[in-house]
Amino acid sequence: MADDISILERLLGASPPEVVQTETHGRATVELYDNGTFTYLVDGTLVQRGFSSAETTDGVRFDTRRAALLATNVVERSDALGAARVVTTEFSAGQLILAREIALYPGGELVIQIRLSSTDGVIETRHLAPYNTTYPGSEARPVFLSLDQKMLRVPYDNDMWGRYESAVPDPGRESYDVTAIYDPETFEGLVVGALDFDVWKNAIRWSGLGARSITAYSGAAGLGTHDIIQHRAVSGDSVASARFVIFWSDDIKRGMEHFADLCVALHPARPWANGTVPFGWNSYSGLGIKTTVESWAEAGDFIHEELTEYRGEDDVVYVNLDGAFGLDHDEVRATVERLHARGQKAGWYAAPCGGFPGLESRPVVGTDFVMGDLFLRDYNDQVMPVIDALVPLDVTHPGWETYARTTIRTILDLGFDYIKLDFLTHGGVEGAHHLEHFTGRMALDHAYTVISDEIDAAGREIFVSLSIAPLFPYFLGHARRASCDVFGRFDDVRYVLNSQNFSWWTSGRLYSFNDPDHTPLLASAVDGREPSSDNEARSRYIASVIGGTVMMLSDDFGPAGERQHTDLARERARRLANTASVNDVARIGRAFVPVDLADGTTPYYTLTHEGRHFMAVFNFDSTPRELSFDPQRGSLPTAGRLRNLYTGDESRYQDRVAVTLEGWDAALFEVFTGLEE
Repeated sequence: MADDISILERLLGASPPEVVQTETHGRATVELYDNGTFTYLVDGTLVQRGFSSAETTDGVRFDTRRAALLATNVVERSDALGAARVVTTEFSAGQLILAREIALYPGGELVIQIRLSSTDGVIETRHLAPYNTTYPGSEARPVFLSLDQKMLRVPYDNDMWGRYESAVPDPGRESYDVTAIYDPETFEGLVVGALDFDVWKNAIRWSGLGARSITAYSGAAGLGTHDIIQHRAVSGDSVASARFVIFWSDDIKRGMEHFADLCVALHPARPWANGTVPFGWNSYSGLGIKTTVESWAEAGDFIHEELTEYRGEDDVVYVNLDGAFGLDHDEVRATVERLHARGQKAGWYAAPCGGFPGLESRPVVGTDFVMGDLFLRDYNDQVMPVIDALVPLDVTHPGWETYARTTIRTILDLGFDYIKLDFLTHGGVEGAHHLEHFTGRMALDHAYTVISDEIDAAGREIFVSLSIAPLFPYFLGHARRASCDVFGRFDDVRYVLNSQNFSWWTSGRLYSFNDPDHTPLLASAVDGREPSSDNEARSRYIASVIGGTVMMLSDDFGPAGERQHTDLARERARRLANTASVNDVARIGRAFVPVDLADGTTPYYTLTHEGRHFMAVFNFDSTPRELSFDPQRGSLPTAGRLRNLYTGDESRYQDRVAVTLEGWDAALFEVFTGLEE
């Protein structure tokens, strides 16, 4: 609080700052003050007060509240977001000049970017903060004065079982690239998010100086981004931050969806012309690294012959290898051709941004390099430490592009239609890149471009699913796994739903589909735990159905497994994965929306699609429970009928939906308006 100049001046009895300029465009208004701050208003009502700041690599800090105002200029401009009124203000402090651009849009959004330069010439920085909020005063909106306000904490990526959170004010806590500061009861709040992802890693954090204040900045690096060294400095005659959008939303559920729409307007997502939800099988959970060509083919046979209702809308099933290293390529090609001959498709796996420790001397095909040459190093020429079993590769190294293109080309030349790309986070780690000026995110953007170009060169539509990957950028994948690895027990269900609870808004926008990971209905060869119960299996399947979605079974269906195990896996798949009315919901391809955005993970999710209403309810306890919620909170009719899509059973509700479930069980319903038959 002591750092907030406006409060300090008030305590000292100083004169309040004066408005020097006011600009209004549509619903948005900005008031510029003579003390370097500004206020943001929507429909004439104050939202927040803000300022901008920066820091050079030699430790010189710049704060618009401590700088001299040089000039202000206003222009009209149109871009992909619409018609804007743009206010550019220049400040100076010593040799530093900071130009802040605030673009006002008719819907009430502000887009803010700063550019730092120096009268001494080249500037170097690794920290630019276009938007800092001042400590909320008595005139602030109630949500910003409440100790119950929440920050939607978005993880940088989905590795190491990181989770989304609804976090209370806590100095230093960060959300990467986007957040919402909101009231968990009313859902009203402020959305703040970066709109550019090609140079900087961005974050929004609770300020360590102003408690309930936030700082939105470019230059994030730390354990949350898997970095052990600082964000690479960016230098030039002037250096610009990412653009950040801020806007008030009466319902941040709609607000987060709107943020994703703004991102895609500026940076298009990868189009999926086919449009259909992928249904299929993935080898990893069921078989792990013991996958054989025979077990892969057997899974395809079983689905083709016995799971006749388990299909995409185009009647296609993908039968996918995951990992599965060391297979004979002639046998693989023959199996792909067999799958194709009966209308199925096939997928495989690649991890082009990570290298296996111990394989440093392995030649990089088509080059004079070995894999160790591609390992990313720090500024002392030490190889970067392993992250989740792999060493980050320097994707700017001259040998890496050949390695990546050869890897992708080999898979696609075998006839595969689906490629799962894993450990992409490694390509964005900060380090001493071969291209010295590259930040981690510049490197990742480069890697994504190379991989995307190679996939496009196949000349046919390939479904691209990102596994371990940052949420941003998003232009490489049709799908991205919403969470880390998920298997089939009750805690796996709760974990994958944490991502559903807080990232439904990415599906159908940043990516065609959120991927809820493979869906083991019996047991995983990877996690080594006991088989799941029927209730857990049903919960796990429904969690995938409502995910957005990519449907990938992953059990051992034979022929080499223990016969009792494979028979039970087949029986459970026939019973849970072959119900037409349930799979019809998955084929819609829409992520269900959480009823609540409070602490933990909500058990309630709803979807309205083309006038039809659906609802999923989960019991996270081991004992039977009645679970209930206000239907209006889930955008459902206040009174209606529920039809269980597995059993066909119906029940009625009025004013409150109530469902009783056995331990660890779940149910999926269609909801009909009114109580009549």
